[in-house]
Amino acid sequence: MRAIILAAGEGYRLRPLTTYMPKVMLPVGNRPIMEYVIDALRDNEVKDITVVVGYMADKIKQYFGNGADFGVHISYVEQKKQVGTAHALYQARTDEEFILLYGDNMIERECVYELLNSEVNTIIGAYSTKPSRYGVIEVRGRKLVKIREKPPINEESIVFTGMGHFDGEIFKVIEEKMKEEVYKLPDVLNTMDIKLKVLDCDWRDAVFPWDLLELNSYSLRGNIRKLAGKIEESTIIGNVEIGENTKIGAGTYIRGNVRIGENCEIGPNSVIIGDTSIGEGVRIGALSYVENSIIMNDADIGANVFLKDAVVGREVTIGAKFVTISGKVSKIVEREIVEVEGSVVIGDGASLGSVVVAHPGVVVGSNARVGDLKVLERDVSNWESVR
Repeated sequence: MRAIILAAGEGYRLRPLTTYMPKVMLPVGNRPIMEYVIDALRDNEVKDITVVVGYMADKIKQYFGNGADFGVHISYVEQKKQVGTAHALYQARTDEEFILLYGDNMIERECVYELLNSEVNTIIGAYSTKPSRYGVIEVRGRKLVKIREKPPINEESIVFTGMGHFDGEIFKVIEEKMKEEVYKLPDVLNTMDIKLKVLDCDWRDAVFPWDLLELNSYSLRGNIRKLAGKIEESTIIGNVEIGENTKIGAGTYIRGNVRIGENCEIGPNSVIIGDTSIGEGVRIGALSYVENSIIMNDADIGANVFLKDAVVGREVTIGAKFVTISGKVSKIVEREIVEVEGSVVIGDGASLGSVVVAHPGVVVGSNARVGDLKVLERDVSNWESVR
């Protein structure tokens, strides 16, 4: 069976983290989201994979190559203009049966197993407590009635996961609908005779930056205690993974499902707890505290810093005594009012000075500059300077 993975979109609601990286390549547990999709396919012996790329396609191709390093064979087709998911799927048209998956969702192998054992023209639904973020499925028996895109409802509902089992007939329907300027997959499916299968397997999606923390926690459940590098006298409790050539300074306390990449320098006398992933080449100064956070590659974090429920992008620089405040807040993200639970999100290449306090839900854009002795109560745009 062939698999088609849609990976052409930017993930604009995840800005600024997608300024320089497509959504499918954002790291959780120090691995791109799409790698978990490929793992689930390979574990079900699905090794012929076509990836539809578009936004920053080279980032995806450079990492995954022809798939040999991941035990699969990957070919690529390009969606030159990101106009919709049906249009993206059409770029990979085939006469064969195939299964469809979105590259920006985390799934487990059981989801793929159920998908392979479904009938042709079946889509996969899952229960969600946040249905307004997705396409909500209306169904009669097992037959699809309609997928309603992002309706304003709050009660638990069945939503479209992006997974489906199809054959070449769907491309004929897409071709006809595109003549009517219909480019979104749910709109195409609404015109077809489609069956629904509701799964109880783990399917997870990150719509907004803070959602990555949940995916990160999920990915770290598979941690296996492995301590490499140079570890000075410290306390390490739980399924902690520490990469090669990483130095852990004396007096450091690490507890929980923590994953630290290669070539890092941590501490001394620092605390890292909870579900935390720290990428490669990261430096964290002495007396710092990190809890339930994502810190991406090559970040440089000063001494006496407090990070909780934070997402820190690549090559970010943070001065000494930086403090995050974690909590719940309502804010507008891309013209949507969302309930945010977490603290700061910092885009790639941003620089923050010493003695800076960031309020809950604040977003600091890529390459932004924040001076010393600042209190951040509002978002900072890409390239903006706050002095």
